[in-house]
This record gives sequence, C-alpha cells and structure tokens, in this order.
Amino acid sequence: MKYPYVPPEDLTTKRTKRTKILFVSFVFFVVKSDMDDLYKFPRLFVTDALAFGTSIALAEGQAHYLKNVLRRENGDHVRLFNGRDGEWLCMLELSGKKGVLAVTEKQTRPQPARRRRVHLLFAPLKKDRLDVLIEKAVELDATDLHPVLTDRTEVREIKEEKILAHIIEAAEQCERLDIPALHPIQKLDKTIAGWQRGPVFAGLERSDAKFLSDALVPTDDCAALVGPVGGWTDGEREFLSSMQNVQPVSLGTNILRSETAVAVMLARLSKP
Repeated sequence: MKYPYVPPEDLTTKRTKRTKILFVSFVFFVVKSDMDDLYKFPRLFVTDALAFGTSIALAEGQAHYLKNVLRRENGDHVRLFNGRDGEWLCMLELSGKKGVLAVTEKQTRPQPARRRRVHLLFAPLKKDRLDVLIEKAVELDATDLHPVLTDRTEVREIKEEKILAHIIEAAEQCERLDIPALHPIQKLDKTIAGWQRGPVFAGLERSDAKFLSDALVPTDDCAALVGPVGGWTDGEREFLSSMQNVQPVSLGTNILRSETAVAVMLARLSKP
C-alpha cells in the first residue's frame, strides 16, 4: 500500500512553532506568578467606591491590623473590595501613628453580575457553632442570611454587629467579592408566610421527603431552611409541609448538625 508523500517541515516552520510554544509557556508562567503574588497581599473589605487613583482612609481597626500585626510599611500593598467595584490592588501610605491610606493602582478582578440569589434561613446557635455556620454560608456563596426564631431556637437574641463582622472576615479570607446581606431576626411563621423570593427548600429530618440530591434546583432565586438544635416540632413540620412556597427535602438517613446541614444544602442549591 502506498501512502501519499508528506514533505517534512522545514527548519523555519519548526523554529516558529517552538517559539510560539515557548511564548505561550512564558505568558502562562508570568500570569500565574502575578496571581500567586497577589494572593500574598492582605485583603480587606471597605465601603468606599473603588476606582483608579482613589485614596481611601482605612478604618482604625484595619490600620492597626496592617501596621501593628502584619507590620506593613509605606509602599507595601493590600487588596481592597467593596462588593460593587471588583477587587483592587492598592499601595499603602502610612500617616502619623494611626492613619493608613490605601491608594488604588489597578483592578485585579472585575465585579461579576449576580444571576440569582440564594437565601439561607437558619435558627441562631451558640457562638462557636454559629461562627462555623456563618463561615460555611459565606464560603458557599449564600447571598442573604435570615435568622429565624423557631420553637426550639436556643439563642433568641443575636448581636448583628458581631455577626456582620464575622461575615466580612469570612468573605475577606475566602476571596469572595461581595458580602451577604444580614436580615433582621423574625419568627419562622412570619418569614415563611411573607416569603416571595423563590422556593424554600426545608431540611426535614426523619421524614419521607425526597432527597435534596434528587430535587430540581431552580435557576432563579431560592432558599435553604435549616432547623434548630433538637429539630423541628410536630407543629412546625405540619406548618412547613402545608405551605406552597416550601419544598420539604431530606438530607439523608443521618441526623446532621445545623452547621453541617447548611454546608450540604448550600453546596447543592448554589449550583443549579
């Protein structure tokens, strides 16, 4: 059998291809190195508008953290984000004993548009467990946090300022570009009765509801509802099952802690 003749590549073609490969490899290395360097810089949330050449006076706590904890100096860099204008690389200017200015140099990431909102309805927990719940909600991209009062809620008053501070800290650490909204605490029945933000997937333990993994997750807004320590009362189960905007789901045969249930539900609902 005869094969068609294929002329070998000439030396110029081989060199051109080799040059292209080396150039692409170099560009990838430079970009990766730049990104690796960026991740080394501290990351802080601010409320100020961010644009090229803007000077931002950092809050006293942020200034103390940079100067006295991290020992940053004039000319060092920090990354700032505000939930609206993306993330910016900024140069620090230390003024006086306490003041720190951050001057924006370039945008490192643009602000993506939100296609949908994923709400989390949860019964407040004691401090350490609530901290874990908040961290997981932020890391798993919940957009709105709604504390609700159930019959067995163990913490019936919350300190919104401390929770908001923990939300911001979690967003700074997980590279998120926006901050989830924290809504006022209110009773479960009132929240559900007035709910108009998409279906509420309610985790009901020891029920014959369909598994969350088999549920059809909407591409629009939706919510996850996680129960209190000790579980739902019979009355709450009956109420949730009767509401048209609630879809009861099972998280499996094992009984999960509230913070674990949050992670399981948000991991499923955040990616339809």
